Amino acid sequence: MIKQILSSLAVILLIGLLACQKTESPSPSLLASGSPELMLFSDTIDWDWELGEFYGGNSFYWWNNTAEGVVNLGEMPEECWKKPYDFENGNFYLRFEILEQPSDQAFFIQVGIWQNVGAEGGHSETISGRLLLENGAGTLEEMDLGSPSSWWELQTDKPVDFCKPENFDRIGLALWKAEPMCLPMGQGWKNSQACSNPEQAALEFFPMRARVSVVAVAAGHSFSGWQNHP
Repeated sequence: MIKQILSSLAVILLIGLLACQKTESPSPSLLASGSPELMLFSDTIDWDWELGEFYGGNSFYWWNNTAEGVVNLGEMPEECWKKPYDFENGNFYLRFEILEQPSDQAFFIQVGIWQNVGAEGGHSETISGRLLLENGAGTLEEMDLGSPSSWWELQTDKPVDFCKPENFDRIGLALWKAEPMCLPMGQGWKNSQACSNPEQAALEFFPMRARVSVVAVAAGHSFSGWQNHP
């Protein structure tokens, strides 16, 4: 009888312990492949050309723009992006869907990071390869942007420091007209790549409404796929 009571108590205690154990749900950043995947940005954007918006304008959209008091690193760490997982030497992935565009004029999109803007000797800047979008509203394209360690650098002797994201002044997009390839950039901004008539070129793209997602995958890991980032 005593053995039966003790056995019953043991079962009850075991059930209680199991019930009290916290079941850990997988982190949304640890997806099917088991790799650390962090969403840098995912949102529907309304992008106009006129300057003065929190994101800038003038062919640029910065979702992180500290000059305007906007800090948005998404799921990315506030400290070094190279440890414990190395995102600088990993791969970034871009998905861009045009929801509204004034024309069907083709354009390119790039992802960039601007650091220490206004610093003596100039700021640091790195820009990805270009994603081509054609046919206007309804177009959806996805691209492996490669590793930020291989992106174009404004100053090769002063590259963007991925261990100091607190100094990222801007993170966002640059839009290029596809043909002829140029930046619809005006309003007092000058660039050798600017369109000859930026105001006219801008009318082909802005205002634009788009769904944009950027995912970072750490070095040594594989992207689990866009199906995990609806």
